[in-house]
This record gives sequence, structure tokens and C-alpha cells, in this order.
Amino acid sequence: MPKQQPAPKKTRTDRVYEQIRADIFAARLKPGARLKFPDLCAAYDTSVGVAREALTRLAAERLVRPQPHQGYTVAELSQDQLTDLTMARVEIEAMTFRQAVVHGDMAWEGEIVAAHHVLSRIDPHVFAEAATDALEEWYAAHEVFHRALLRACPSRRMVDIALALRDEAELYRRWAGPLGNEKDRDVAGEHRAILEAALARDADLAARLLRDHIAHTTQVLISGVESVDALAPE
Repeated sequence: MPKQQPAPKKTRTDRVYEQIRADIFAARLKPGARLKFPDLCAAYDTSVGVAREALTRLAAERLVRPQPHQGYTVAELSQDQLTDLTMARVEIEAMTFRQAVVHGDMAWEGEIVAAHHVLSRIDPHVFAEAATDALEEWYAAHEVFHRALLRACPSRRMVDIALALRDEAELYRRWAGPLGNEKDRDVAGEHRAILEAALARDADLAARLLRDHIAHTTQVLISGVESVDALAPE
């Protein structure tokens, strides 16, 4: 068995990028907030150059927005942007998943089954109780499952684009409210149906179920976007 290569050592830019990204997803950095270099350097104990590199990476993910002569701001949310994002995700993510179902091997099947098992073991009552640690656990497991679904697609470009769109949508999932507390919706059942269609190698059904899953989630999040506006700085 070939010796596993050690993971590349993280740079200072990597660490600052990850810290700012985590603070955006946790809404510690509010939608629309200005990101001033003196404040960033003090908060993350870094230099202007490192902070600028980190923000450039975040801008490429559409998590922050460059402002002419003003530096950067945290991305703001809107129904129009979410609708546009969903149109792209429904087409690209479903197409990527369809290719994964067609081309995935037994190792991929094992990966998605394992990811779904972890997700399904998290108590759905965490949403009603708003337990922060449990919510973070669910968010992490949810993302691992959905990313695993796409991984067997043979086109790396398609996977990269689909994952980038998922990252952008994560802002809405985090800021507009949890996904597991909607009335008359069985999110766990939707995940299970998607998994079963993938394992049955029914690519058309799997893609359709994922499209419906994304579209349904968007309708839930749209209703939460207005409340997010209250988070924006005055």
C-alpha cells in the first residue's frame, strides 16, 4: 500500500481565511458589515497583506464583496439573489449528482451510506431547542452528505462549480434559519429517498429528488430572508 502523503501545512493566510469564513457563517460578522483592515488585523492578529489575501479568496466564493475605495463587506442576502442562486444550483448540482449516480463505484456507495448514517443519527429536536453545538453538528453532517453525493461525478469542473454554489447557499442556510424545523416537511425522509435512489442507480429519479429538495429548501429560506435584514448594520 502506498504511503499516505502528509497534508500540506497550513499557511497564515489559510488560517485567517478559515477564521473569517467561520465567523461569517456563524453571523459573528453580520450581513453587509464593512470589513476594515485595521479591525481585521487586530481581531485575527495578522497583517494587512494576509488579511487582503484571505478576503480575496472569500470574494471568489462570493462570501464577501469588494467595494470600490472602501475595502470589503460581508455579503448581503436578498430574495432575488437566492432565487438566482437556486436556478443555478438546481441545474448544475442535479446534473453533477446524476453523473455521480451513473459513474459511482462501490467505494462511493459506502461513502454516501456512511455519511447518511451520521446525519440520520442526529436528534431532529436540536432545531426546536436551538442547541448551538448540536446545530453545528447537524450542519457539518448535512454538508458532508451532500458533498459525498457529488464526489463520484467524473468531471472535476462540474463538482467544483456545484460545491462553490453550495458554499454560497450555506449563508442562507445558516442565516435564514435551521432547515429541520419546518412544519409538514420530512427533511430526513427527503435525504433517505435521495440516498435510496442513488443506491438503486436510478439517475433520473435521484436527480429529480435532489432538484425538489433544493427548491423546497429555497422556499423555506426565502421566508427567512426578511428576518435576516434585521441583522444588517445600520
